Amino acid sequence: MTESNHRIHLIEAEEAPDSIKPLYERADSAMVDGQIPKPTLFGNQVRALAHNPALLKSLIGVYETFSETQSIERKLAELGILIVSKVNACTYCIQHHTPLAHDSGLSTEQLQIIEEGTWQEHRDLWADDEWVVIQYAEQMTREPYKILYSLFVDLHKHFSDRQIVDMTMRFALCSAWNKFNDALGLDTESAFQHAFSEIMG
Repeated sequence: MTESNHRIHLIEAEEAPDSIKPLYERADSAMVDGQIPKPTLFGNQVRALAHNPALLKSLIGVYETFSETQSIERKLAELGILIVSKVNACTYCIQHHTPLAHDSGLSTEQLQIIEEGTWQEHRDLWADDEWVVIQYAEQMTREPYKILYSLFVDLHKHFSDRQIVDMTMRFALCSAWNKFNDALGLDTESAFQHAFSEIMG
């Protein structure tokens, strides 16, 4: 593994405490028969967070809770995560979540529009629930303090309070991951780079 762009030492499995070695196995099996498994851990995030095993396991627990108590369609969650990551210009998360979003049902055309950053110019590509997720993810990432009540009126046409809370937390955590990845200079693992390139052409 190359660490040339990383700003900290990334802890490899052989250096890690036994208590978190299974997490490396999950992260490093990123491609199984050409398909990205679900739920997916991202290897270089694991290697960075291995400096604090308790924090690593706690954060994974949050996402396992999301998975076990899922209230939002996976396609919509991945859509919002991609919008947040594009607004924040986080290549690491964009390259990871583009294949996951494609697997969950977003089209190649939709993903290419997100990659170009021109989703606002292509309303016709999005169903009504997708469009309101895009608006919410973008606005809460850019200027959450300026979100108008009218957007929540639109959100409530498609989602319950519980779903809106879950969505908000997913997107807020995504912003935190964007900053974590970029501040530490984490590189995208090769399997995800390949999967991203296959979709983008």
